[in-house]
Amino acid sequence: MSNIIFTATGCTRCKIVKSFMNERNIPYVEKDMKSEGKEEFQNFYKANRSYIYRGPDGIEFPIITDGKNIRQGIGASIAYLHSGDKLDGFFSVGTLHKEWVDGIHISLGNPEYTKDFIEVLRYLKGNNLKLQIDTNGNNSHILQKILDEGLADVVIMNVLGPLDLYRQIFRKDFSSHEIEKSIALLPQFPEYRFETTVSPIIRKEGEQAEISYLTPEEVGEAAKLIEKVTGSKKNPYLIRLFRPEKATDERFKSIEPISPNMLFTYRTAARAYQVFTEIEKV
Repeated sequence: MSNIIFTATGCTRCKIVKSFMNERNIPYVEKDMKSEGKEEFQNFYKANRSYIYRGPDGIEFPIITDGKNIRQGIGASIAYLHSGDKLDGFFSVGTLHKEWVDGIHISLGNPEYTKDFIEVLRYLKGNNLKLQIDTNGNNSHILQKILDEGLADVVIMNVLGPLDLYRQIFRKDFSSHEIEKSIALLPQFPEYRFETTVSPIIRKEGEQAEISYLTPEEVGEAAKLIEKVTGSKKNPYLIRLFRPEKATDERFKSIEPISPNMLFTYRTAARAYQVFTEIEKV
């Protein structure tokens, strides 16, 4: 069965995805949701609502389907057309528009498919798109390759907390060397930012599990880690709120959210080591 691509009139990203399919002789049928494909898209959306992201600005196009799988947005669509589901994790639906593409995650994909991932980034950059990429520190060798080839315009690194808490926050194995290497690479990009979300941590497992948020002192230690590795107190650093309603861990959904005003205390602790620390605007 041919791929179906749902497009919107005047959508540059849709044109780029269609060019990719044409160049590789991938058969497809186009349905413009603003003209002849409007009714078909409406029916498709109703049947697949849970698989299609609708943001504040509406639905991101293009959307492609092969009858079994659905991919939305330029990055995820080209990645799927290039490598099937091998690159799932590296790409998600983006929120940036015009010449910018985000929803690109170095740390969430399978490093076994680094070559394919880099090829997709090259294609996006080759179409005059600017790429915003995020990382939590894992897969630092991929970050190095992206730097070497100039494939990212902005890189955002989520520093989860001080290294001694990473295992509790990350909930899986990690390498402190990987984290520190990624931190060291970030200032070499054209634009970059470190971030820490004031997230809850399971301090104690079991029936009497203890869950509490990162403390201001612990966020200060994360800022100190950035200073130690980069040798600078002048890195852009953002402190973000944790939103329990968006938590993937059910244990965190009912936790009381931190007051936005509390972030000022966290900012004060972090500015001892990163003087450009700011807090998320709510």
